[in-house]
Amino acid sequence: MPNIDIPFTLNDQVKAIKKYITFKRKTKIEKLLIYAGYFRMSRYAKDLYGFLSAGILSNKPDQNDLLDYYNFDIELRKILFTYTKIAELQIKTHIANAVSLKLNSSTFYLEDTSYTETKGEADKITRDKNRSYYKKFKKNISDFEKKLRIETHKYPEFKEYVGTGKKKKKKIPCWALFSYLELGSIMYIYSYLKLDLRKEVLKYGYTQNKNYGKISTRCMDTWIDAIRNLRNICCHHNKLVLKTSSVVLEEQVDSGILLSQTDLFSRIYALKKVLAPKDSLALKNDLKKLIKKTPFDLYSYQILP
Repeated sequence: MPNIDIPFTLNDQVKAIKKYITFKRKTKIEKLLIYAGYFRMSRYAKDLYGFLSAGILSNKPDQNDLLDYYNFDIELRKILFTYTKIAELQIKTHIANAVSLKLNSSTFYLEDTSYTETKGEADKITRDKNRSYYKKFKKNISDFEKKLRIETHKYPEFKEYVGTGKKKKKKIPCWALFSYLELGSIMYIYSYLKLDLRKEVLKYGYTQNKNYGKISTRCMDTWIDAIRNLRNICCHHNKLVLKTSSVVLEEQVDSGILLSQTDLFSRIYALKKVLAPKDSLALKNDLKKLIKKTPFDLYSYQILP
């Protein structure tokens, strides 16, 4: 079947977006489309037009409504990207420190004895899937560690691990490798760790006096995944408002906070749970400032509950 999508001119793009918003100055819309692209801007425009159909807006949205909505999304992404980066560093540090100290091993991430291939799942199909992916996951980690040591032109900081270097027969320690490892791989490292090590990470990075159970570690799995999703949306400049993503589980003490397990608010909840208290408070204050200066009612738009 031939591809029915065909490219269309800037003038055609202006005509197409006029179905969703009204505007008097064509040149202003043209500049916006040149800057951001039709596909990106049309998604915001369609949201606004949907608010009209739902009775949230009384009049067809105009170009100012579109700009306000688009700029809010940009500012929201800036804030959340800042804090997802902080959370990512904290997650990496907590896992590296907690597990290496517990096992007295700087390269635990390469050792099968650190992991549970099935993730302790009771269901046979899920266990088999986990076991199958574990082999791929372990190979990817091993290959990446080797890549850092071999490609000295890209990673000269590890040149001591090859050739005649002082550490030529050693593997890269976790606290060094994790600095280069993407958050998706860190997520799998945590999810495959043995249960006692998963608990150790929570005790080390959060409340040491708390008796963490298996449910808490499963919550952490979903929080790391949610933060990874959020980070990717923000760093690739994708539309964030009204975006749904992976499931986020509530901690038992927070039962009833989440109205949805997959909406934007659930991402913010996950981010708050993982961040250190001072960073969590700073996130809250930055969001409040943005909400206060936003020229439209983001609650009626159902961006936040």
